[in-house]
Amino acid sequence: MDKLTCLFQILAFGLFVNAGANPVNPFSNRMDYEAFDVGNSSHGQRATCPEDYSPCTCSLTVSGLEITCADVSVEDIQDVFFRTQTLRLYLVLLTATVSSSGTIALPADLLQNKHADNIFLICPSDASPKVALTIDPFAFEFTRFETTIVGILNCDLSAQADMRFLNDFTALHTLRIENTLNVEVIETLPTSTLPALKKLVIVGCTGLENAAFPDLTPARLERLYLNGNGLQDEAINNILVSIGSSSSSSSLQELVLANDGMTKVPRIGSFSQLSVYDVSYNNIPFMSQLSLMFSSPVRLVSLKSISLSAIEGEAFQGDFSVAQFNLEYNQLTEFRADVFKSMLEQMAALPNGEGGQVLVTGNPFACGCGLAWLIRDHQELIPNIKNGVCDGFFRFEDLNPNSFINCT
Repeated sequence: MDKLTCLFQILAFGLFVNAGANPVNPFSNRMDYEAFDVGNSSHGQRATCPEDYSPCTCSLTVSGLEITCADVSVEDIQDVFFRTQTLRLYLVLLTATVSSSGTIALPADLLQNKHADNIFLICPSDASPKVALTIDPFAFEFTRFETTIVGILNCDLSAQADMRFLNDFTALHTLRIENTLNVEVIETLPTSTLPALKKLVIVGCTGLENAAFPDLTPARLERLYLNGNGLQDEAINNILVSIGSSSSSSSLQELVLANDGMTKVPRIGSFSQLSVYDVSYNNIPFMSQLSLMFSSPVRLVSLKSISLSAIEGEAFQGDFSVAQFNLEYNQLTEFRADVFKSMLEQMAALPNGEGGQVLVTGNPFACGCGLAWLIRDHQELIPNIKNGVCDGFFRFEDLNPNSFINCT
């Protein structure tokens, strides 16, 4: 296996738990959104590169040249791009050698006069502590109008004063910062970077809770993934208020806040286009009336494994006709009509099983009269419930309606 293929596999399988464009396999434990943005070119047919990029490696794919510099000194990286002639590159993956001071400092004009559609800066994943990365404001001067994706992985940004290295990246539609320490620098994201930005991923990082989240205007963000950052209620609320008062309030479609430190479900009413919402793996024991109100048809809501034990009536409002509504592995003992009936009726109204599902695997529902509304009165709704079990053994679809005949 060559280094590029290995790096692609690391990126595809290890970047983050929740994120993406085809968002969900709702029946798996790992909801896998887009794991790697630049597509599948690394798995396609390859041809011999037109030039020698050693000590980096090169692959020629249908998308263009993909250059990987793994454990290569900064000086050698500059030399590679100085002596090669191809101006337009599809992908550049850089893992520079750590200096004697234990840092990686990317200088001005790192890629010389080359243009790269996708740039990933990767610090050594086995370094402990994480390597401090600094990036000169002019490191990518010649590619700023062409680059569409920038990623920073496994680094420490405590020594990075600002994000001026992204000045005038007017084509940038995706910014990813993953498994990285001290990301407070995000508050300096240049306004000149924002016009094309559609996707912002900050996953498995520290420091976001201390940052003043940037005003994303004029961006029209469509996907925001902030999972695994340990963000608590106040920090999440501040971020959503900032985004909700920006130009992204009417464009955001996917919001992932999984595996953080929340105890309440954040309000999302200001996001008129939101259709994917994931707060799984938090600690949210209670949901009140009108907790979640959607203006657009819902594709996914994930409340999986949030220690949820009680839901007030009419907590969920919106069009759930095709939604995957995940409530797996919580502590719910009641499956209440005033919570689920309207949602299930929307799902059941679609023909040929095209409607959505409510996933309830692993909840300790009781088999008492609280289920009479469903088992006795609305059998037609049961197919839209996945893995409903009461008293730890009896599947909803196997319960006898006559057993509830005396329930009022």
